[in-house]
Amino acid sequence: MPGRRWVPTILVAAIIAVVVLGGIGLDTVIAAPSAGTVVVGGPVTIIAAPGWVLESPPGDTSEGIELQKSDAILTAEVVASSYSGDSASMLASQEESLSGESAQISYGDPQLTSVGGHDTAFVLFEATLVSGQRSGVIDGELTCMVVDGNAVVILVGAPQGDLDPVIDDVSAMLASVRAGR
Repeated sequence: MPGRRWVPTILVAAIIAVVVLGGIGLDTVIAAPSAGTVVVGGPVTIIAAPGWVLESPPGDTSEGIELQKSDAILTAEVVASSYSGDSASMLASQEESLSGESAQISYGDPQLTSVGGHDTAFVLFEATLVSGQRSGVIDGELTCMVVDGNAVVILVGAPQGDLDPVIDDVSAMLASVRAGR
C-alpha cells in the first residue's frame, strides 16, 4: 500500500502547519506585555502601547519615566506645574538642553499642533551621541505638551533607522496623555 507511506508525512506537515500558522494567529490575539497606565509626574499619566515596558523604578517619577520597546526608548517628564507658557517656547528651551547633551544634532522643522486637546509642539532630530570611546547615531522625536497647566516633555529615540517601526505606538501614547487620575 504505497499510499500509506504518505500518511505520516502528511500528518507531520499538518502538525507543523498548525503550530506555525496557529502561532501567527495567536500572536495577533494574545496581547504583548505593556506597562499600562503610567504616572509621568503630578497628575499626568500616559498609557503605554502594547510591548512597551516600564524601565524606570515604579512609583518614582522624580525624574520622569522611561518606557522601552526593543531598542527604542521613550522618556516622559513633567518639567513644570502651573506652567503659563506655550509648547513652542518650551520646545525651544528643550532643544537647547538636548543640543548640550549631544556631540552633534540636527533638527527638522518644528511642528505646532494639538494632540488630545493639548497645545503640542514637536520636532524630529538626528543626533550623534558619544559615551567613552563609543558613539552612535540615533533618530528621535522631541515633543512638548501643555497638559492642564503641566509642562510635559516626551523624548523618544532609537538607533538610526529603528524609529519608524514604533512611530505609530508613539503617536498613540501621545494621544493618551492626560491630567487627573
